[in-house]
Amino acid sequence: MRSELARLIGRSCPKDGMNQAPVAGTFCMRFSRPSHRVRAYWGSSVCIVAQGCKEIILGRSIYRSEDAYYIATPIDLPVISKVATASPERPFLCLKIALDPVVLGEVEAQLEDLPAETESTLRGIFVGGASDRMLEAAVRLTELFQAPDDARALGPLVVKEILYRLLKGRDGPAIRQFVRAGNVMHRVSQAIYTLSAGLSDTVDVDALAKAANMSRSAFFKHFKDATSMSPIQYQKRLRLLEARRLMMDEGENAEGSAYRVGYKSPSQFSREYSRMFGNSPSRDVRRARQAAVS
Repeated sequence: MRSELARLIGRSCPKDGMNQAPVAGTFCMRFSRPSHRVRAYWGSSVCIVAQGCKEIILGRSIYRSEDAYYIATPIDLPVISKVATASPERPFLCLKIALDPVVLGEVEAQLEDLPAETESTLRGIFVGGASDRMLEAAVRLTELFQAPDDARALGPLVVKEILYRLLKGRDGPAIRQFVRAGNVMHRVSQAIYTLSAGLSDTVDVDALAKAANMSRSAFFKHFKDATSMSPIQYQKRLRLLEARRLMMDEGENAEGSAYRVGYKSPSQFSREYSRMFGNSPSRDVRRARQAAVS
């Protein structure tokens, strides 16, 4: 099934990079050579690796996902990522499904009650071996990509099945903590959504803690458990990643992108950007574009 999934993903990837699939929120990823470690925005998703190896660094932890493994992130995260194993003959191939919180909640509601929370569940990335049933569902989903009408009608049902297999698996109880209303991680995920949706807003940790019904210290601890950073660090990294995307994808200049993500001082933006990416905004974007062309 793993080999068949790789074959089907390869058919749906006409070029390297992330390729939109016919089912809403699904993508096929292909990379023909290893990459350097890069800072990236990793959206809430489940990825099933069919071939190759992906490495993700969050804080001091390194997560490696290889053939027939999944990467599940129930929250949006700024990470360092790297395609560790890939070649033109055997490219990295992956199926990515964006996690719609409404759909995930519908699937979670069909499962039995959650066990008590434990400290070990308080993290934002989960990596594990995909079960045979999850792989089989992934194969059926990628088969549908060849028939767009069938994909649009039946694809969402197969996506729900893949999410069901994820929540029934080893990491299911921990991931469900982010979905079930009232749990600590669900309240933290709501705060993360607030920060992501308001990048230009000033971070008010006290207000976030109050909305999460926690003390400031408890909120800070649980937020850092999930993301490996403080709320202010989290927003800053998302701001800088979004500014880079604006310059790369929309042709915005450095000053314009800085103001759009909430910076009042271009010089402060340039300093923090250089500290994160290792180059000034203009030089970093120029080198990234040259690398993409080559």
